[in-house]
Amino acid sequence: MVDETRPMSDAFSNRPTTLNDYVAIFRRRLWVLVLPLVLVPIVSLAVSAGQKPLYQASAEIYVKRADIAAAVAGVSDPTLQLDATRFLKTKASVVRDPKLAERVVASAGVPGMTSGSFLRSSSVTPNPDADLLEVVVKNLSAHDAVLLVNTYAREMTQFLTEIDTARINDALDNVKARITGLRAQGVSLGSPAYATLLQNQTQLETVGKLLANNTQVLRPAENAAKIRPRTRRNAILGLLLGGFLGVGLVFLAEALDKRVRSEREVEEALGLPLLGRIPKPDRRLAKAGSIVMLAEPRSIGAEPIRKLRTNIEFMNLERNARTIMVTSSVQREGKSTTIANLGVALARAGRRVVLVDLDLRRPYLNRFLMVPAAPGITDVVLGRLELADALRAVPIPAAQARAGRRGDLRVAVPVTANSTNGHGSVDGVLNVLPAGTLPPNAGEFVGTEPVGKIIEELGKKFDYVLIDAPPLLAVGDALALSAAADAMFVLVRLNVVHRGMLKELARLLEGCPAEKLGYVLAGAEFGEGYGYQYAYEYERPERERSRRQPVS
Repeated sequence: MVDETRPMSDAFSNRPTTLNDYVAIFRRRLWVLVLPLVLVPIVSLAVSAGQKPLYQASAEIYVKRADIAAAVAGVSDPTLQLDATRFLKTKASVVRDPKLAERVVASAGVPGMTSGSFLRSSSVTPNPDADLLEVVVKNLSAHDAVLLVNTYAREMTQFLTEIDTARINDALDNVKARITGLRAQGVSLGSPAYATLLQNQTQLETVGKLLANNTQVLRPAENAAKIRPRTRRNAILGLLLGGFLGVGLVFLAEALDKRVRSEREVEEALGLPLLGRIPKPDRRLAKAGSIVMLAEPRSIGAEPIRKLRTNIEFMNLERNARTIMVTSSVQREGKSTTIANLGVALARAGRRVVLVDLDLRRPYLNRFLMVPAAPGITDVVLGRLELADALRAVPIPAAQARAGRRGDLRVAVPVTANSTNGHGSVDGVLNVLPAGTLPPNAGEFVGTEPVGKIIEELGKKFDYVLIDAPPLLAVGDALALSAAADAMFVLVRLNVVHRGMLKELARLLEGCPAEKLGYVLAGAEFGEGYGYQYAYEYERPERERSRRQPVS
């Protein structure tokens, strides 16, 4: 059976991930996604609220490269077009001199400001696209930021002029001193030496003027911009960061979570056809210990059971299997609940059905159907009573019979074959063979020959013998029981079974001699269209009856 359906599952595994798959992931991990989206912006706002206001003012300094060669010799300097960025970087480094910082602090007169703190709160950056230096100063006061940056810009132009003209001024002083010496010696003004010195003086004065006008404040600061805190920006950035963090955590949690989340994973691992999807039981039913096919047979929750019954009968047309074993991978997957509901559904359809509770480690069927736990099959095997005396006939009330008050969901369940529990009609009779007195070694007991003979005898008397077997991964009872059954199907509950457990389940199923009908997916959710369809079908008669009621 597995080998025949494996190509179909292989094709299914190659299906690309769709948008619906991602939507399902985010729906499962909604809190993982929402928490960072909420917490990160809140933290950002809290941090912003605790920050002191910080202001930033900026100014621009124009730096011109003087063509000294053209002024002196009438020839253009070819190096002026080279290394412009390097020239500006050099100027930006020069103006970070602590001596200049001391002059700025002294001139501005800002209380508490030192040259070191000023250098840490200011910066000078060369403009890569123009001969400009951008001067920036940050301060807790907007007024002080503007004052400091304008003072820095003004002192900077003076500082650069002093540096650039220092050597020219020294040379000019030297030339003037030599001219004065010639005059003192009575040298004629028309002498070549005197004329040369006058020419040098003129050239040096020209170069000095060129260098003195190379730097000027192009755009002083007029106001300061608030750069901290930026509450709105931080909130938006926090929201974006929270979104990215949430998405990352969702996929990380999905990668670390080994639980089976989708029908696709079960299909790929088991290679068996899907017989039905069973949603989680209603909380009221679970609390009352009842089943939907008895308490609310006409509700939406009963429809998946009917579909499961129909699919099993279709799958069984050619196989003609009478004894069908139901198992799961681990406990608490809803195996006993499903087989009890299935038995009631088959009985309502007119089939002769018997439920056999062979989960001798944790029997549960008698609680759903309100029959005594003993005597049962173990007592028959031990010869304490006949098989007919151990069977419990449970009449199934007609579908229109309600369960009384909504909070009391167990009163509609009959307990004897001769009673209809106050109802005038029944839809069928379900036979139950309880587990009976629990043996000390259940694993050896279920594999004995008498148990197999009882199952074979029941198969001759009933249309369906549904065997509730223990979980396949927990103990070896189900593997031994599968030899006595004609067919079997396995129940897998989403969000309970892990991927490794699913692979082991597939391996054990291959070793079971009984024919595999398929698997039932438990813990599934109603689709929107599915829920609307049945809600419409079942609610419409109620509306019609209410419309026919006379108005008082």
